[in-house]
Amino acid sequence: MKNFRRILAVVILLFTVSSADALTRASFMAGLLNARAIDWSESPEYSQADSAAFLLRTGYITDDAGGLESGVTRREALRWCIESLGLAFEAEMLSDYPSGYSDANILSDFERGCLVVASNMTPQLFPKAPYFRPHDGLTQKEADSLLSAVSQASTNSLRLDMIRNPILGLRVYLHREGVPSGIPGWRVYAYGIDKNTANNIKNMLKSQGIESSIAGTGVRTAKLEDYYIVRRFIAFLEFRKIKYKIMPVMTNPNTRIVPRYWVMLTIDPSRWKMLPIFAGGGPWDLSTLSYITSVNGADAAINGGFFAVTKAGKGYPIGVLKANGYDLSTEPHAGRGTMAWDSYDDAVFSLASGDVIDWYAKSNAIQAGPLMLYNGNAIWADEGFNSALISARHPRSAVGMNTSGQWVFMIVDGRNGMHSSGATISELTEILRSQNVNYALNLDGGGSTEIIINGRMYNLPSDGYERNISYALGVLSRE
Repeated sequence: MKNFRRILAVVILLFTVSSADALTRASFMAGLLNARAIDWSESPEYSQADSAAFLLRTGYITDDAGGLESGVTRREALRWCIESLGLAFEAEMLSDYPSGYSDANILSDFERGCLVVASNMTPQLFPKAPYFRPHDGLTQKEADSLLSAVSQASTNSLRLDMIRNPILGLRVYLHREGVPSGIPGWRVYAYGIDKNTANNIKNMLKSQGIESSIAGTGVRTAKLEDYYIVRRFIAFLEFRKIKYKIMPVMTNPNTRIVPRYWVMLTIDPSRWKMLPIFAGGGPWDLSTLSYITSVNGADAAINGGFFAVTKAGKGYPIGVLKANGYDLSTEPHAGRGTMAWDSYDDAVFSLASGDVIDWYAKSNAIQAGPLMLYNGNAIWADEGFNSALISARHPRSAVGMNTSGQWVFMIVDGRNGMHSSGATISELTEILRSQNVNYALNLDGGGSTEIIINGRMYNLPSDGYERNISYALGVLSRE
């Protein structure tokens, strides 16, 4: 009996120490808000004591975290830190990447992605270790270390660089830097529904005082300031098994610290060929990049050059477009950047003006612009494009060739204050040059910017859904 009482006393003591050492959810959220240094002075309805309520209503934390006086677990702290830094998309992208933790299998897919990001980013949130212990309560010492790293990341030192090789001869480089600094609003896009369902949802939202519009194959809400409303709406959609996407609406007040996400695909030309690809009806048949990639059996693809849409809803490529020897364009656009090729070792990057029209003799050619790099040198010419396209930050797509003679696809996500603010043409040029790209041509961007690799989209379209495009550049096996 004495031994039993002694063991019971030790267990009670250990439990008491553990409970005293653990933090509550509310106290951790208050520390997280302070570490993120988010200015919420323009939200007078919240006092400093309401840190948790503020974070939950802004959507910086998407959980509907009840029991705020309960202890915070390591898995909760992981999710909340990653979300507060605007890294949710990166966590989703890396959810299938090896984490190195033996107990990661008990986490959700999203949490595994969060763990991959947290242990590979700079500054590191969680050190790599044999076990993560997701259900353990977070201690004050662990919280201090976490919040210190979050604070460092919030002062423009956040960087995440990941390399993947999904197929032999294709190398994917994902890069993220910077953090959001504003207070977000949100739009919810419910898609993949018929017009009748879309109108019913639109009317339902209106009855709740929420404005929305029909967009693509679904309904998109106006800006929602309170994430509690977002949670209620997505619960409604999930119950009815309707697909949805949630898009932030925010401006970063600190323009020196903006998030930026880009993806670069390098393509070994000895194994892969690059061709203009289209939907079944050619460049006049507007379709999504996913569909164009699928029907052509491409293992990777990026959106192509600029195009117009006729009154009949048909695509109309702007400038040079030639595929497999067939001329599919009306006429070249004078002074605009052009890329022409038969194979990788005879590609020509030039301007379609004067005596520099080298695309006639090639089997494949596209025109877009501006031409950004030629033989490693920046070409600071606007090619007649307006200043808003050149000097403002937008989602961007580019194609080029590096110093090793490999094809390069690059996208920069934009128009998303939580995830990526985009790039100017000069910023994109410098990013490409920093990655040893020798020749580069800017492609159509904005809502058209997309890249698909091995059946998976590696970026977040700025509209929240895929735009229909005229054509793409596809990567197909040489075998």
